Amino acid sequence: MNKTVFKSPEGKNKIIRAYDDAITNSSLNLKANVLKTTFGDTHFLEAGSQHQEIVILLHGASSNATSWLSDIAEYSKQYKVIAIDIIGEAGKSAETRPSYETIDFAEWLKEIFDSLNINKANIVGLSQGAWLSLRFATSYPELVDRLILLTPAGIVPTKTTFIIKAILYSLLGTTGRIRINRLVLGSQRVDNKIISFMDLIQTNFNARIEKEYIFSDDELSRLTMPVLFIGGEQDVIRSTQKIARRLQNIVTDFTIIVIPEMGHVLAGLAPRIFPFLNKTKQNTN
Repeated sequence: MNKTVFKSPEGKNKIIRAYDDAITNSSLNLKANVLKTTFGDTHFLEAGSQHQEIVILLHGASSNATSWLSDIAEYSKQYKVIAIDIIGEAGKSAETRPSYETIDFAEWLKEIFDSLNINKANIVGLSQGAWLSLRFATSYPELVDRLILLTPAGIVPTKTTFIIKAILYSLLGTTGRIRINRLVLGSQRVDNKIISFMDLIQTNFNARIEKEYIFSDDELSRLTMPVLFIGGEQDVIRSTQKIARRLQNIVTDFTIIVIPEMGHVLAGLAPRIFPFLNKTKQNTN
């Protein structure tokens, strides 16, 4: 636990400077806050505080809350938005890394809910953040209003072909990082700032490499809330089709969106998610 997740103090400073620059250059009215938890300090960004309904954003692995800035701009028009720096990742929260085999991550998020007096919230998770969303939603389904899973981990195993390519490319330095980024992004066009952000973290952060935790059918059957799954057809990390089939066979209230031109990294999808949020809200009123 005491081992730093960053490759060097200088590398950590570079990532934190980029984090601060992203906030400074944003036109959003953001509030940065820190909560004390059993697992260490947790940093988060907050916007749209005048709204009653809450959307919690959980970023992917080797990332931080600033990856959601374009989405925060959209969600904050209708919701109170809380974008959390996941502990043990490349943000401003504690470097603690709870085991994936326990419900510690769910307990950590529950402490955040309790500290912020959140009785129920919508949760949007991307990749490993979607895994965390599943861990929480299967542990505390009564606290989740609607669950949005973007290319989630934990449903089907990572493709062996991707693992082999990632290992090989990791040996090639800058060239390898570029190839990995291209694989992950697919053919979708993205801002160069996103690619620079990904490269900065890959260069200076020790990604978490552990055995995947795949949720059981019994665990997934606890998802009693409406669930939206969005996957990219070009996702090279996990099979979008297999994820959709497995969830469809288990989750009662389930909606699927597959985006042909996108890969694993899904951003700027708030406009596609709003109909699901609003439809669900109308049906429950």
